[in-house]
Amino acid sequence: MRRWMTGMLVLALLLSGTGFGSGKSLAEEILVEEVTVPAGESVSAVEPVLVEDPENGRWSYAGPGLTISIERFSETTKVKGKSRTLEYCVADIQASPESPLYPVMSEPTKKRVAGYKLVSPELLQEKANPLFAMSDDMYGIRLQKYDYQGVVIRDGEVMATKTRNSAKKRPWPNLDTLALFADGSMKTYVSDALAAEDYLAMGAVQVFAFGPWLISGGELNPELETVVKYRDYNEPRVAIGMVAPWHYVAVVVRGRPTPAYRGVTVAWVANLLKERGCVEALNLDGGQTATLLFNGKIIETGGDGLRSQGSLICFGKIGE
Repeated sequence: MRRWMTGMLVLALLLSGTGFGSGKSLAEEILVEEVTVPAGESVSAVEPVLVEDPENGRWSYAGPGLTISIERFSETTKVKGKSRTLEYCVADIQASPESPLYPVMSEPTKKRVAGYKLVSPELLQEKANPLFAMSDDMYGIRLQKYDYQGVVIRDGEVMATKTRNSAKKRPWPNLDTLALFADGSMKTYVSDALAAEDYLAMGAVQVFAFGPWLISGGELNPELETVVKYRDYNEPRVAIGMVAPWHYVAVVVRGRPTPAYRGVTVAWVANLLKERGCVEALNLDGGQTATLLFNGKIIETGGDGLRSQGSLICFGKIGE
């Protein structure tokens, strides 16, 4: 593999501190040859760096406007005297206005919005060839089967509006939201804090609804340590959070089959994201929905097999 990068981009990576769990930056983890860009040639013309090392649980990409580093962690723990594996992937993503977060959805029909139809995640991957893709809030299945779908927006289009009353006891999922704005910032809200038109007026381009919210304004959701269904319920998990505008951290945790894997609580995920510097974060649809793909390959799931889904959260494009 040729590994080329401009001195300018290498410097940016070193300053960003983006890296794996080892504490090293992405630029320290990858051997990069510095080359001089010929006069008149743009930085974007220089070949990006793509590394796949599944044996050691590491994947990364560094290119103009986008860096991604993913590390898989695995350890054996004891649960009620039995050995079970705690396995999860953490992705650190430095995006940009040129390479932002974007959704991939199943095709709309005359009667149904995009994302309503549930299809194989591999088909969604093939549709858009995202470099990085992960499961999201699974709004399609709620449009099909549930009375409440949450406030959901994709690429500025309203997909669903009917949400839960936060003043009442809310079943799972409680439909708290995470809004992504055009400036790369994210903000969490309780389920009925804003209507769809309010999000649009504020400039939200994507709104994910699942919940509970994990982190808001740098503070952990206090209910995560007190509500039993949050505190004591181990499952495969998916979550995404923001460190700063354009800088995101995503977590995908395996938890099935249960005799082998233990899963985690939402409080566990919230604390991990806070340790990684997130100031806003939302729990997304986990369980068998949990999916993480990189460069067209599945690198983590909630368990054996993949659940059909209507949409994915994506960054980058394969081959670009």
